[in-house]
Amino acid sequence: MRLLGPPRIERAGAPVEPDTRKAIALLAYLAVTGQAQGRDRLAALLWPEADQERARGALRRTLSALRGVLGGEHLGTDGLKVTLDGRGIECDVVRFRTLLVDGRLRDAAAMYTGDFLEGFTLRGCVAFDEWEAHEAEALRRELAGALERLAREERAPARAIAHAERWLALDPLHEPAHRALIRLHGNAGDRVAAMRQYRECARLLDRELGVAPLPETTAVARAIEAGEPEPAAARASSPNVNERVGDLYTLHGDYVRAVASYEAALAETSAPFRAAVEHKLADVHHRRGEWEAAERHYRAALRGIDDAAWRARVTADYALAAHRRGDRIRATRLAEEALALARRARDDRALAQAHNMVGILTGERKHLEESLALAERIADAAARVAALNNLALAHARDGDLDRATTLTREALAASSAIGDRHREAALHNNLADLLHRSGENEEAMRYLKRAVRLFADIGEDATREPEVWKLVEW
Repeated sequence: MRLLGPPRIERAGAPVEPDTRKAIALLAYLAVTGQAQGRDRLAALLWPEADQERARGALRRTLSALRGVLGGEHLGTDGLKVTLDGRGIECDVVRFRTLLVDGRLRDAAAMYTGDFLEGFTLRGCVAFDEWEAHEAEALRRELAGALERLAREERAPARAIAHAERWLALDPLHEPAHRALIRLHGNAGDRVAAMRQYRECARLLDRELGVAPLPETTAVARAIEAGEPEPAAARASSPNVNERVGDLYTLHGDYVRAVASYEAALAETSAPFRAAVEHKLADVHHRRGEWEAAERHYRAALRGIDDAAWRARVTADYALAAHRRGDRIRATRLAEEALALARRARDDRALAQAHNMVGILTGERKHLEESLALAERIADAAARVAALNNLALAHARDGDLDRATTLTREALAASSAIGDRHREAALHNNLADLLHRSGENEEAMRYLKRAVRLFADIGEDATREPEVWKLVEW
């Protein structure tokens, strides 16, 4: 099944054509959701204008046609549900997301040959069209995350630039992609290309949005033009080598070395910029379940910093630590304080974190949905993964396991592009739990085994750091 780009179905190497567009839509929906679907749900999705009896009759005829297309294999039905056995089916969307989860970002990017179901619509099927649009946008974001990471980590300048150009092509108004290209051209010694990219960025933003590039983008371009590797102001506040190494150890789950690196960074960092390192140290101690140390560093991060947006973000993380420790009263107070600070600052990143935290504590999906919308608007990949995961957990608590599973799969694919192994392990574990609850025990066991392998490599050991294994929401 080729669903990236115009849909195409092949069997034994030859193209096959289902008799209706709704048969293609049904097959795509079953393949991408990866779950058994209720007959009534599918009938309402694809025949919304028909009454239940007529819709179910249309579904029966479509399923019969699909059995012929599939050679009588892969499709399972009973009186209540329809399932697609994916073991004998190669679907490019499923493969793309599997490659992301496995960290094979270059292969995943090569697999993405077009947008999801490009040019395909169903007349009068609003719910299906909304699902299709949501999946298409989610897949584009997952590709963008992979390309951003490839552009950042690729050592060959030409390949890094190619990844950044493809990232920018997904959204020509995305300023971080412009800024990455400017930096890459500058690092490659091509000042002319760097300045051309900056002028193109300024022209597009002015024409389409009526705004100028952010000061950070302008500072990078001007420094390259002047022959400086980085702007002086950015250099003063940017992480030193030990802090950068600590960031990498944190992503890999090597928390002992992460703490050592951040503590070394603290000794080298001037007073105005120590708060950022204190915040990162607090996060590592939080992940390890070392609550007193985490609280000490959260307090240090907040000390002497008056910026409301900064205080909101640190306070939201502090609230999560209190929640995981079991101190609900303090967690609620801190979360409310974080939301108030974020609203005062009118900072989208801080608002995304605060709404996420309030959503965790209250279980109200509106806060988690707001967090997700904000994270997507500002292209904050980590905040988006957190919101997707916590929204999935909220849907699971409400009994909507299909929606919860879809959101968790989306979060897992996006998380793999970031490379945070601890949170990837948690998402594998959450997905295994959802699949088990849905009766998909074989697939659940596969994800559970992946979770155990990842958890076993994080921290030191389960005996000394049991909280590492307890991560569910964040």
